[in-house]
Amino acid sequence: MARTPFALLGAVVVAGWLCSPLTAQVSEPELTRLKPADPEMRRLIFDGHARSATFRDLVDEVQRSNAIVVVQFGLCANGRIRSCVSNVDGDATRRHIRIKVNTKTTDDRLIATIAHELQHAVEILSDPGTVDAHSTLLLYRRIGTMECRNGLTDRCETEAALQIESLVNRELSQHTSR
Repeated sequence: MARTPFALLGAVVVAGWLCSPLTAQVSEPELTRLKPADPEMRRLIFDGHARSATFRDLVDEVQRSNAIVVVQFGLCANGRIRSCVSNVDGDATRRHIRIKVNTKTTDDRLIATIAHELQHAVEILSDPGTVDAHSTLLLYRRIGTMECRNGLTDRCETEAALQIESLVNRELSQHTSR
């Protein structure tokens, strides 16, 4: 599938809502908490898991959580944003997080984008009171970048997610696809 890079950054959209060394052979994770929505997403997650220690750490963090995190292809803000956390719901004992990513990029950029959004999921999971759109927005008003923190937008971003994406991009460029 031909893909072209998108310049827009991923974000947490609230509308209705460091690394260990790479090993020679990394087995595919048993995904009980992280749920790829289709076989192509599963392939990308397994590829990221095999090639990036940072990606593996994010998957492991989600796997240890009390949440189900679904990752699917889809549009955020009618395609103006390349990825987003589109829904958070549940309670302190069980949460559901939905992540959407746009396919208009290369596989490696898409894997790094998934890592970016998984970092957002980890941020949400780190706060037991973040269980819906309102509490997610409150979290990002505290930890998000300036425009979000200042209440100028509900499209929120964090430095941690940007750094994770960059790190995963570097790790992927050092390790070829399986």
